[in-house]
Amino acid sequence: MNEYPRSIVVAVDFGEASGRATAVAGALAAAWGTTLRLLHAETFDAPPYFTLDQVDQLREEATVSRRRVEHAVAAFGHRHTSCPFDVDIAEERPADAILRAPADLVVMGTHGRRGPSRWWLGSVAERVLKQATTPLLIVHAGDAVSTADECRTVVVHASPPLRGDATLAYVSRLFAACASTIADARGVPLSALATAPGTLIATACPVPRTADWLASIGEPLLTLCSRPVLFVPESPTGVEVS
Repeated sequence: MNEYPRSIVVAVDFGEASGRATAVAGALAAAWGTTLRLLHAETFDAPPYFTLDQVDQLREEATVSRRRVEHAVAAFGHRHTSCPFDVDIAEERPADAILRAPADLVVMGTHGRRGPSRWWLGSVAERVLKQATTPLLIVHAGDAVSTADECRTVVVHASPPLRGDATLAYVSRLFAACASTIADARGVPLSALATAPGTLIATACPVPRTADWLASIGEPLLTLCSRPVLFVPESPTGVEVS
């Protein structure tokens, strides 16, 4: 992995969680001198019984709607960050668009809820976590820490068989520009992280994800942790996955 990400993609659904994710991504992009892109995805599906003329008309309407969405995403971004950014509108399922996006770091918001009350970025975040091969930063809606203090203390976590050596080295390089304090909590039980004195948690995650890791580490951090969580892909041998 590079010392600093060259590109950051933040997923936008216009909700509180993605607004917070945009603010955090903007602060990091400004600190690192990194390109920032705001990504919004939605599908275009014409009913199977539509005629060709109806499909063409629907596509014309979709083009107009796309321009409106681009303006809405840009306005949303400017409300949450002063960092320059590009807007990307994808006509596909959100998780697919995020996983295909060329980025060194993906930032997403989530609320941590389960069941039918989940927002767009609730279930999508779960799928992205399962399949992402690049670092993934999850920001929770309603985090109490201010954006300026988000990375003040980064707690690095890893559970066997992952040693977390590469994750610790990566995080140390990554947050040097933010003058962050790095706390080594590798091997510490997940339950102990709840009281760890940190503002952001970075954890090593296996590639590919295992069912055991997802059930015992990944999903609990995604849904229960009140702080931002950076998931860093790492192989069992400690070699970083680029």
